[in-house]
Amino acid sequence: MSTPNSPAPLSWFDGEDAPGRRDLNTCIHCGLCLTACPTYRTLKIEPDSPRGRLYLMRGLAEGRIAPGDDVVQHLDQCLGCRACETVCPAGVPYGRLLEETRGQIERRQPRQSPLSMLGRFALRHLVPHRSRMQAAADVLRIGQAAPFRALMASPAAKWLPAFARRGYAMTPPLEPRRQRSLEATRLPKGARLDVRDDALVFHPAGSAKRRVGFFTTCVMETMFPKVNQEAVRLLVIAGCEVVVPKAQRCCGALQAHAGLRRESKALARENVGVFAPDVERIVTTSAGCGAALREYDHWLQAEASAPKAEAFAKRVRDVSEVLAEVGLPSPAATIASDRDRSRPLRVGYHDPCHLAHAQKVRKQPRELLASLPGVELVDLPDADHCCGSAGVYNLTHPEMAEAQLERKLEAVGKVDPEVVVASNPGCMLHMERGAEARGMKARMVHLVEVLGRAWPVETS
Repeated sequence: MSTPNSPAPLSWFDGEDAPGRRDLNTCIHCGLCLTACPTYRTLKIEPDSPRGRLYLMRGLAEGRIAPGDDVVQHLDQCLGCRACETVCPAGVPYGRLLEETRGQIERRQPRQSPLSMLGRFALRHLVPHRSRMQAAADVLRIGQAAPFRALMASPAAKWLPAFARRGYAMTPPLEPRRQRSLEATRLPKGARLDVRDDALVFHPAGSAKRRVGFFTTCVMETMFPKVNQEAVRLLVIAGCEVVVPKAQRCCGALQAHAGLRRESKALARENVGVFAPDVERIVTTSAGCGAALREYDHWLQAEASAPKAEAFAKRVRDVSEVLAEVGLPSPAATIASDRDRSRPLRVGYHDPCHLAHAQKVRKQPRELLASLPGVELVDLPDADHCCGSAGVYNLTHPEMAEAQLERKLEAVGKVDPEVVVASNPGCMLHMERGAEARGMKARMVHLVEVLGRAWPVETS
């Protein structure tokens, strides 16, 4: 038993990138985060709430507890949706604290399960390299050929690990590599593309209103290349000169979420250096990537590159923000329902967690959609509740991910849209797989896919 003169217990955290005591002590225990938290809504236990996890983090910081299996499980089970930050009156930077705590655990006490080791390998040696991601997409495309699809639909598929079957089911039809390139973007009349050694540069037909950089993201350019192409086309239509640096890397979000802090910071350093200072905005089509890019100033705050990282983070914008800021011309076409051409297209809007809660972007996507002729915009009930994707969480925690997905798809069913806009690759993959499995008619699409219909591609 300690006495008044006993030394304070040593923190379990070491000095590398540890959660700050001031941030950890910001929580006032009000409990407003409880009902905002998807895992607490599902499990109803305190350690699986933001407040409970902050208590565990403080216990580690104060040396009262060690990261045993139960502690790690509660911290791992968080989806990282950051909905708690939206409702927190004290401004607790929960997402940063969680990533820093996971970083300490992953670096000093890494899990050795086969799935953990496979995930760590992929995040270190596959995802950060664009050429390797393209090669992986080529292999996956072969796996989508008819014989392999038949094999995956047969009883023999049960011998594969559950995460592999789930990942295969989520993967959208993949394009040939040439069609995945941004060079395949179909530009409006008068616009042009310069292919330079260091970048692709898309020029609008007239004088440029803005010079923007485009962040391709590792998942979007392999699995959703047409979304990136459509985003660039719309930016050019809006009058932007779009610069796409060839040396850009993965944003580091998945690595940061998994506790691979050194890897995520290394990627941030490289990205900060490849976007020129004269680029006014750095545009991304992925909510998760955008949230990470806006954190570069925090990730690199103790390094020599901190001033550049701060300037970089201040320029990051979601594509919806830039299109709303610059302004698109009057729509060239009226959008109609795919089911009945005499009716408007009924569009539901889902707030990706890292767009609504992390980046605080809610208004611009809705305003852009509402401005389109022939669109009937409806909000989903609890539109900003997490769908359960959370990066690779749906593969590592399928039961909890499925519980969130069930609620999200129930909300979709209540308003019965034809399409649901969900401008994040994880959301689209997870929700589309769930909708197809349930026989739902609604399709999951990106914002720019709907916007693009109002400015059809010009054909000769």
